[in-house]
Amino acid sequence: IVLAFIAAATISCSTKKNTATAQIQSASGSTLTGEATFEETSNGVKMVLKVQGATPGTHAVHLHENGDCSAPDATSAGPHWNPMNHDHGNRAEDGTFHAGDIDNLEVGEDGTGTLEIVAEDWTIGTGTASDIIGKAVIIHADPDDFVSQPSGNAGAREGCGVIVKG
Repeated sequence: IVLAFIAAATISCSTKKNTATAQIQSASGSTLTGEATFEETSNGVKMVLKVQGATPGTHAVHLHENGDCSAPDATSAGPHWNPMNHDHGNRAEDGTFHAGDIDNLEVGEDGTGTLEIVAEDWTIGTGTASDIIGKAVIIHADPDDFVSQPSGNAGAREGCGVIVKG
């Protein structure tokens, strides 16, 4: 019986997912709120971002260096997270990009939107340069043009959430 309990506990612990979350709060006078969930997979870290109360249209999404959303305009989150000191770019095109470059989020007429990506270069809770814990998810007012340096001409920060483990 003891061995069966130990085996069950081992299986339970080994199947526990390595996860993180960020509760998105409005910034810069917007009404945008939401949640980002992160889960380690065999292909990298999967992020699912869901927002509501956003202005319909296309919005840039980035991870920023500081897990600090205290400023009314979310500038306390600092610049894009860029531990490898790369130019800003488009992650989807396999070119050069910041670790914090994600993609554009499409928001419907009802003010909701969902964005899902898998980032091979992110980790959760490792304490290394690739660790997303303590970074901030920022949703911008405008789309990312994936060209302008250093941040894609994405406009004001309308949503901000700090990434925490679990």
